[in-house]
Amino acid sequence: MTLSWVWGIALLLGVVAAGWGLGKYVRDGRRLGAFILGMAAALIALVAGGFLALELGHSGVLLGTGVTVLVILVAGNVLGYPVLTVFLLWSGVTVLRRESRSLGNALALLGGVALVVLPTTLRLLEPDGIVRDDVGYLIRYGLHLAVTLLVGYFGFCFAVFLVASLLYRWRPVRLTPEAVIVLGAGLIDGRVPPLLAGRLDKGLEAQRRYEAPLLVTSGGQGPDEPVPEGQAMRDYLIGQGTEPDQVIPETASRNTAENLEFSRALVSDPQSPVLVVTSSYHAFRAALLTRQLGMRAHVIGAKTAWYFLPSAVIREFIGILRDQLRFHIAAVVLIGALSVAAVAFLSAVVAPQ
Repeated sequence: MTLSWVWGIALLLGVVAAGWGLGKYVRDGRRLGAFILGMAAALIALVAGGFLALELGHSGVLLGTGVTVLVILVAGNVLGYPVLTVFLLWSGVTVLRRESRSLGNALALLGGVALVVLPTTLRLLEPDGIVRDDVGYLIRYGLHLAVTLLVGYFGFCFAVFLVASLLYRWRPVRLTPEAVIVLGAGLIDGRVPPLLAGRLDKGLEAQRRYEAPLLVTSGGQGPDEPVPEGQAMRDYLIGQGTEPDQVIPETASRNTAENLEFSRALVSDPQSPVLVVTSSYHAFRAALLTRQLGMRAHVIGAKTAWYFLPSAVIREFIGILRDQLRFHIAAVVLIGALSVAAVAFLSAVVAPQ
């Protein structure tokens, strides 16, 4: 019995779903779910197309696809993995030497260490080649499977996050902003540090380029800050030659979501299109938040020192996981359930008859 019709239907559904998802993503780069759906459906369509070609006597299509995937996997593990590990360790040490020694700045170093110990951990958990029915073997099998699936899941999530972030950064600005909102980043002794100055300079450049009538500087006052960030940011822009009546400070926010929400309230019409300025590593997560808040917004990022990026990107990824915590908890629970089911199945298969 031929399976051509099965692969044909899968190919058609994959193409339709990929077109729908990627079409929505192209129209609005803040649709992360549409991007994931589009990419997954495109992969399904590619596999289905290969098997359909095989059923029709054209084996070269499936063989070419398989070889391409194999080359990518081998290159990623043999070349990409050690290069990424060394880069994270180098970046982690550098950022701790040049910046404050905080947990956030240590994430790149911790990530590099995790990549060093991960292969050894998986090998220690991996059961031996002889399948047995004893409890110790089954627990080890379940743990190894669960850890492998978790690493794969979060690795996939991180890869999607990186690709979507880069694609968003390359999107052109397609709106005429009524205001430019600059997000705060913390003061040092009441002064604007270089990271925040980069955001403000980028915001000033954007205001002049798009002729926005208003700049909103957004940031509340932390416990170690003598003045609110929004006020210090406004003073910095005025010192750079901006007219005082063109800059409004927002001084009550405590996080990025409040930055956006409270700043929107200062614009004449909350539904007016706005341009949001932050650091490059933070732009995608800020963009996702603007969509959750229903804002007509585009987010652009100021340049960030290269050594600071790995820790900052990991921190942003953790932030996105936290923003969608229920979904990821459900995924982890499902992985745990699949591991338990696999152990139960293995136990039933190898149990003495």
